[in-house]
Amino acid sequence: MKKKLIILYLVFTIIPLAILDAVVIGGILRSEETKRYHEMENVASAVKFACSTEVDSAAKLANSIYTSKYIYDFLNMKFKSPLDYYDKYRDFFNDTLIGGLAAQNDLSYILYVDNDTMINGSQFRRLASAYDEPWYRFMKEKGLKSGLFFDYNTKTVGLDSNTRKIFFFKVLDYYDYGSENVLLIDIDYGKFSRVLMNMNYDLNAYVCDNEKILLTNGKGMSVAKPYENVSMLKNIGYTTDMQVYNQLLKIHVVDKYGEINNWWERWGAYLLALALLNIIFPILLIIRINRIAFSYKIREQAMIMTRQHAELLALHSQINPHFLFNALESIRMHSIIKKESETAYMIEKLAKLQRQYTEWDEDNTTIENEADFVSNYLELQKYRFGDRLSYAIEIDPDCVKYLIPKLTLVTFVENACIHGIESKTSNGWIFLRIHEKNKDLIIEIEDTGNGMSTEESEKLLTSMRGADISMLKKKGRVGVINACIRLKMVTEDKVLFDIDSEEGIGTIINITIPQEYLKRGV
Repeated sequence: MKKKLIILYLVFTIIPLAILDAVVIGGILRSEETKRYHEMENVASAVKFACSTEVDSAAKLANSIYTSKYIYDFLNMKFKSPLDYYDKYRDFFNDTLIGGLAAQNDLSYILYVDNDTMINGSQFRRLASAYDEPWYRFMKEKGLKSGLFFDYNTKTVGLDSNTRKIFFFKVLDYYDYGSENVLLIDIDYGKFSRVLMNMNYDLNAYVCDNEKILLTNGKGMSVAKPYENVSMLKNIGYTTDMQVYNQLLKIHVVDKYGEINNWWERWGAYLLALALLNIIFPILLIIRINRIAFSYKIREQAMIMTRQHAELLALHSQINPHFLFNALESIRMHSIIKKESETAYMIEKLAKLQRQYTEWDEDNTTIENEADFVSNYLELQKYRFGDRLSYAIEIDPDCVKYLIPKLTLVTFVENACIHGIESKTSNGWIFLRIHEKNKDLIIEIEDTGNGMSTEESEKLLTSMRGADISMLKKKGRVGVINACIRLKMVTEDKVLFDIDSEEGIGTIINITIPQEYLKRGV
């Protein structure tokens, strides 16, 4: 009888529990494996986006120099004497915004010039002095016109000790003067590295070429140390390619759970203990499963919050250059056509506006401040369009202290100018109206421009309602997508967008923000 009871206990209690344990633990392990893979994938995506954003700052500075005929004319000018060069050098920097654009993005640059009448020094150096530089040899050997070069030396920067450097180079051949000029931009390695480390992911990701570890979000990386070899990386759990301006790099993410290769060594003791607990206290299995599930849920939520914070920081870095370059281009084209001396005054006014929004300590500002910024922007556009452009701003007094993301309204107004008024030959109006209705804040941006077809307006509305980070890499209305993303973030995706447009008549964009997501400023 005793033996039968033992057999029955084994058959109907121990064995079923063991099978159940195996199924549950197997499911947990598979779930953990999947979560770990997605965690590593998310880290790699965040690092890739951060790297692209940092390099884009240098690329935008390079493109502004690359397409400036004024700069080409100066680089190929023949100077009569050192004094003549100094006078024109001083006038050159007084008349351009290159220094300000570089300083705004923490960048420094050197123009290597094939011009023997220039004095070698400061931002301009003889091209011959670059022939022995590693970045120049790399550019020539690879036959590149632009790209990135990671180096560890002091020759170009004149420091007392070696340091890691990131260079962005670009051959200046947009206008053919029959000479070779090369732009070299020095990207701050320390700042680049801090951006990655501040993302606060638990997993370490490494940006590498075929031989060296170039950047990482992990600890222990110093600008004063030589680049380490890729072969030192162990337990790589995820790898993806990253194409950055003619250079193919790889992102390796280390699996922190990959240090134990033997499955039984990792989980055997745990399973034996669990089997013992099932015999004595079966209830402990349920408690353990609940705790593991809760732990995974908390970690997943923490990762989502961290990733959203990194995406918001990346959005901030895009807004100012996007607006600045569009406005400066408008003034520049107008001055070229009409040769007006007032242009310097208008650029000075624009610079004041830009300085107002350089600091991003807080992402939000009052509607009153934002409307003032819109008014100044439209005044700049009236300088360009003249009597062709009129505008009106109507804001309910009860709404002026509500907080909204910075540069939200001006982004939609700018879109109305460029896509509505610019291509219209007759006079046009832009209206900005803000009021409250049924516990909602209603924002209307209307223009009497060319309007859009039904297909175009539906496509734009779909993009606005479904705006996400990946869409910022595509061309067309990036500023509007950026503004929509930030509005969705501050309202937990409860903001509503609508478009009413008719070809030849104009366009109205409606933005509805629930009052529960609105805060008041000072």
